[in-house]
Amino acid sequence: MGRRKDHTREELTRIAINAGTELVVAEGPEALTARNVAKLIGYTPGTLYNLFENIDELCTAINIKTLNRFAVEIEQILNEHSKSKKRLRRICQAYLNFHQKKPELWALCFATPLRSLNEDYHQAVHKVFDPVAEALLPISGDPQAARQDAKVLWSTLHGICLLQQTGKLNVAETDPAEILVKRFLDQFLKR
Repeated sequence: MGRRKDHTREELTRIAINAGTELVVAEGPEALTARNVAKLIGYTPGTLYNLFENIDELCTAINIKTLNRFAVEIEQILNEHSKSKKRLRRICQAYLNFHQKKPELWALCFATPLRSLNEDYHQAVHKVFDPVAEALLPISGDPQAARQDAKVLWSTLHGICLLQQTGKLNVAETDPAEILVKRFLDQFLKR
């Protein structure tokens, strides 16, 4: 049997990333296997390994796509709001919305260990992280403090979302994530 040549390498890579994304949204990160993605796109698992060194590389590619989309949302927030505190509150809400609307993609992006990092991934992370550090600069006072504050902010958001996703946030009593983030920001931004 001859090789299929229905798509260019670039097209097939894009198709595989889109199929992997759909698979994760439908069935969760654990469903992301070469066999499952290959079945969705109508190719063999071997074809995927011609595109990606391993499944971790495909996972990274999906996360890059997810981060780039979130970066566009952050950019829109920055364009719509000029005050740092308003920007930060909107970015935090966008993060909570992402977690609530796409919990499987959130889990792949933020709660699944990555074993295949590359320059594109680092750039995608900076597209999300750097605008937050920039928004914090007037509040934090200097670039290093702003970057550290951005890590504290992201870590807090991530922790709340992870605890919520695993059912551990409301073990003692129910507190909506939005309320907890608002309380954190009220204290965090009091400077």
